Amino acid sequence: MAKSSKRAAPPTSCWDDADRHVPCDSFWLTNPLVRRWVNRRVSGDEAVWPIPWFRDRARDRLPFGRVLSIGCGTGPLERDLVAQEIALHVVGVDPAVGAVARARALARQGGMAGRISYVASSAFDLLRAPGYWDAVFFHGSLHHFENVPGILDAVRRSLKPQGLLYLDEYVGRSRADWRLRHLVLPNLAYRLLPRRVRRTHLVRSPVTDEDPTEQVHSADILPAVERFFRVSERRDYGGNLLLLVYPSMRHPGPGGPSAAAFDRAVGRLLKAEDVLLRVGEGSFHVVLWGEPRPAVGSQVSRD
Repeated sequence: MAKSSKRAAPPTSCWDDADRHVPCDSFWLTNPLVRRWVNRRVSGDEAVWPIPWFRDRARDRLPFGRVLSIGCGTGPLERDLVAQEIALHVVGVDPAVGAVARARALARQGGMAGRISYVASSAFDLLRAPGYWDAVFFHGSLHHFENVPGILDAVRRSLKPQGLLYLDEYVGRSRADWRLRHLVLPNLAYRLLPRRVRRTHLVRSPVTDEDPTEQVHSADILPAVERFFRVSERRDYGGNLLLLVYPSMRHPGPGGPSAAAFDRAVGRLLKAEDVLLRVGEGSFHVVLWGEPRPAVGSQVSRD
């Protein structure tokens, strides 16, 4: 995933290891029950993931000729865009050299090297030419950019007039905005789970010192999207509880809960997520896409 300092990239020591780009078991979206729930919230069908849903919704615009994927990591999104004939050619950009090297190798192994290119660089370097890209994709990378308005303005200018922005992102609180009061509800939901499912005493905020770019200015994402793009479709899929609670849960195994007990606990959390979204709680995660608004002057500094 692409990260950003003032211009674009964070210290690569955190993300240059390609293995860090592979979701671990403590990540809520790796759980099959959660995945089906998310799919249903986005596409309306638990078997249909967001990218195939997007392909069907945007079918009359496909395939895109030139696609840029910002924060490509080890390349799963780019390979999917090509496999599903959403893009004729994709350029993936990420400052993490190790991840980009693995992405290139995986594209070669999949016979896609002729349709996918990878660049270890700042995303801004690929956004200099106005009206160049047919589509730009972010998938779990935009919330690592410090200057969210700057990168989205650059994306808007680099897109063709009828080009398209697609993002699947964390858009919840920025890392500096977390307070103890925000942890009350997640901890209550956690303490109501069976003891055998609980691994830690408390649920903590989802930010760490290890990655200073995590959620750095994520609360700026939706306002900036609305400023620079006309949103065509948006689907909220929560994570307000599971993002925080799931890493503290004890998984099935020796000394832990049975698989059935674990699934029941996850199901309870998903029902609570549904309630929060139904009563208007702002969603921590969204899938959306839209077209660029016309640029007027130089609105946002890139620095």
